[in-house]
Order: sequence, then structure tokens, then C-alpha cells
Amino acid sequence: MATEIYEKGKDNLKTEKKRFDKDNYNALCVGIGGTGVIRASMILGWAALQEGFRVRTAETHGMSQRGGAVSSYLRFGKSLEAPFMIEGDLDVLLAFEISEALRNLRYVNKDTIIIASKSTVIPPSVLTHRSLKIDGNKCVGCGNCIAHCIPNTIYRESRSDHFFTLTSGPTRAVVNGHCRVLEACTGCVQCIIDHVCPFGAISAYNEWEYPELGSIEKDIQSSSKNVLILDAEQIAIEAGNVLAANVVLLGVLAGVNVIPLSKETLGNTVKKFVPKKALDVNVKAFNIGYQIGLEYEKK
Repeated sequence: MATEIYEKGKDNLKTEKKRFDKDNYNALCVGIGGTGVIRASMILGWAALQEGFRVRTAETHGMSQRGGAVSSYLRFGKSLEAPFMIEGDLDVLLAFEISEALRNLRYVNKDTIIIASKSTVIPPSVLTHRSLKIDGNKCVGCGNCIAHCIPNTIYRESRSDHFFTLTSGPTRAVVNGHCRVLEACTGCVQCIIDHVCPFGAISAYNEWEYPELGSIEKDIQSSSKNVLILDAEQIAIEAGNVLAANVVLLGVLAGVNVIPLSKETLGNTVKKFVPKKALDVNVKAFNIGYQIGLEYEKK
């Protein structure tokens, strides 16, 4: 297999032959619905077929239209049957959303090439899953929030002549003169919307948080010695359309030259799979990514 690379400081091209000794190769494309995971995997699979390899694929994308995770497993080579790979046996991880790279590190080993976009898509569950807290300094235990709680499943503890009267229910409680939010609260925050607390003691907070980009990158970098993280969306915008970000990563993969799929085969396959009206943009995005991959390979 031959690949074209630019000599540093020269305009002419030279051809470098690289041996690929493995019989089979494992690639995993991951991201969020709408980031081009499936199309990128199809391009890789079709390119492998053009090179004469056997190809097996499997996809997980049931929740992709709801902002869910998408994974596409791709195996190609001379002798393989099953589409799924064992953990730690991955050759290439293409991540079109950076936290999805983090979530799939179990498939990675120290030699895996990880190419990840810095793109972040915060899951709807992180944005919408909110919990309530009640400020004990403001709450007087009036129970108004309990009376207005939509689930209407409350737990009340009242003190009278040293006896306790318990009413079962899991969302609110008055304990020792103060209201409490219990585990079964659905986080609908209707009590805040309706301003049911006259003292402003109720507030909401996001219980789940999206990891910081720096910590994600650090964990990814520590998982393999071959990691390339780039702002694929910005590169795609410069090429003409942010939707070409997945093609940028395919170009990078062609440039780093770690699997036996040539630039020509991948580039021609990209042309077959993208809309004609977006052909020039995607070709430009692929070539920019290819140059980035070449520079990385030289290091």
C-alpha cells in the first residue's frame, strides 16, 4: 500500500511505502446523533471493500434522533466473520464528539490511534435533569410546597405532645420544623415556576454535569500514545460547511497512515457519499484533514 506525503519545505510529492502486517483491522466511530458517525463509517467500509478486504459492520443508534450516543463498529481484513470487537483490541477510534471518545476508552490500547473532535454536545439529560434544594435558613416549615407538589406523594412529620404523625410519600417532608426534598422528587420544578414558597427557600440545580474539556482531553491522552485532538468543526467551517467535520476526521485518518486504506481510495469514496452540492466543500475538508494527519505522522 502506498500513500503520498509532502516533503517538508518542498512542493513536490514523494511516495512512501508502508507495510501493514495485520490480517484484520478494527475501527470504531462514535459521536452524537447528527455528527455524521454512520456516514463516516459507511465511507470507511466502502473504501475497505474497494481495497479488496472483507468488511463487517454493526451500529448502535436507536436514540440518535433524541441527542443520544451513536456507535458504529467496523472491522475489515482478510479473515473475519463477526462485526464486534473485543475490548482493548481497537486500531482506530474516530470520535466526532469528544466525551464519546472518553466513554469508549475501554476498547483502546496504548497503540490505538485516537482522532477526536473537540466538539461538545451536552446531552439533554444533563440539561433537564434538575434537583431541588431547600434553604434551611429561609424555610419556616409552612408546608406550602408540600400542598402544591404535583406528584402529591409527600412525607410529613409533625410534632404534637411528643407524638409523631407520619404520612407516607417520597417527594417532600417537614422534619424538625423544616421542609425537605426527598429522593423521589421528579425535578419538574413546578413549585419554583409557580412561586409556591413565599420565602424563596426553594432553588434548583443540575445534578449531573458535563465534564470539563481539559479533564476529558487529559484522560484520552493518557489512554494511548497516539492521540490527535482537533477542532474539526472550526476546520469544516473554514472549508465552507460545519457539516463536513466528519470528513475532516476521515482526511486526518488518511494522513496518519495507520490502516491500509489509501488517500485516493478514501477521497474517491467521500465523493460518492456526499451530496453533489456539497462536493467541493467536503473535498476541501478532506484535504485539510489529510495535511493535518501528515504533519502528525512526521512528529
